[in-house]
Amino acid sequence: MASELNLSESERLELWNKSRFEAFLPSTVYLVLCIVVGVAGNGVVIYIYRCRLQGKHDGRYFIPHLAVADLFAVLASGELHIMNNLYPVTYRFEKLCKWNFVFSFVATVFSTCILLLIAVQRYLKVCRPFGGQMVLFWRRFSILLSLLMTVILGVPSYFTFGLEKVSNLELNVTGSACRRLTTTTQTLSLIHATVCTMLVVTEGALLIVLYVKISKVIFQQKDQNLGKPDTKKTNISKMFMVITIIYLVSFLPRMITFLLEGTKAGLWETIPVEAYGVVRMVELLYIVNHVANPFVYAFMDVKFVKEFKQVFSCTKPNCDPPEM
Repeated sequence: MASELNLSESERLELWNKSRFEAFLPSTVYLVLCIVVGVAGNGVVIYIYRCRLQGKHDGRYFIPHLAVADLFAVLASGELHIMNNLYPVTYRFEKLCKWNFVFSFVATVFSTCILLLIAVQRYLKVCRPFGGQMVLFWRRFSILLSLLMTVILGVPSYFTFGLEKVSNLELNVTGSACRRLTTTTQTLSLIHATVCTMLVVTEGALLIVLYVKISKVIFQQKDQNLGKPDTKKTNISKMFMVITIIYLVSFLPRMITFLLEGTKAGLWETIPVEAYGVVRMVELLYIVNHVANPFVYAFMDVKFVKEFKQVFSCTKPNCDPPEM
């Protein structure tokens, strides 16, 4: 330690940055893989559901919108966290930091909003088949309203995230990190974190309630039809249930750290760098939510699999104008 203190301030700062960079290396590799797989997978989903299945199956209407949101979310979140891993205590790009958080927040929350819209649509189709349904107008309106609300909710991120000074007492050096501002805007940050967490919890509860009701109807239909329920509705509903479960499980660690970092300034400087590296990996599991959906479709959507197998042998794409 004495020899390290003999180094210049910039050298000590670089030494600290290097130690965190190395601790975050597993999560950096994970993020790169998520970007590659997420872009490729969601790109295929957008093409197949937009160009080959669009207009034929209204039950899948929201899937390409979800894939677009997931594609942007994995790009924005991946770039945000990779930059943070590369410059954990030497981050200098304040505007980039702020806008990265805004775009990541908007894309991520918009994706979760679409999951709720899907759940509502499935509930109406399965539990209220003879009642009012989400016709094209209401599907379009719900998408635009969700996007507007998400953008409004994302605006505070520009003010609650940015460059914050971080200190290492052992090395006697101060750096800057791109993260939640807990020293300058702690109250606003905590309010924003609390509101976002409450919204996620509320949405999670709504998703659970809707899919529990859907499951009950599916089992009732199975009993009434002697083991032969509406296979199409059942399979699609099960597929969206799996997607929702992945969302709920993967977001839980991020919601916990989201609240914790808003309550205590300098929280991450109070734990060993190795432990921080583990926490960093766990909290980034939420990005799996934006990567996993194409694999769920591949295993559970027969029509998607059929079109996927045919797409590479198709010499002329059959792509009608997309329906908004």
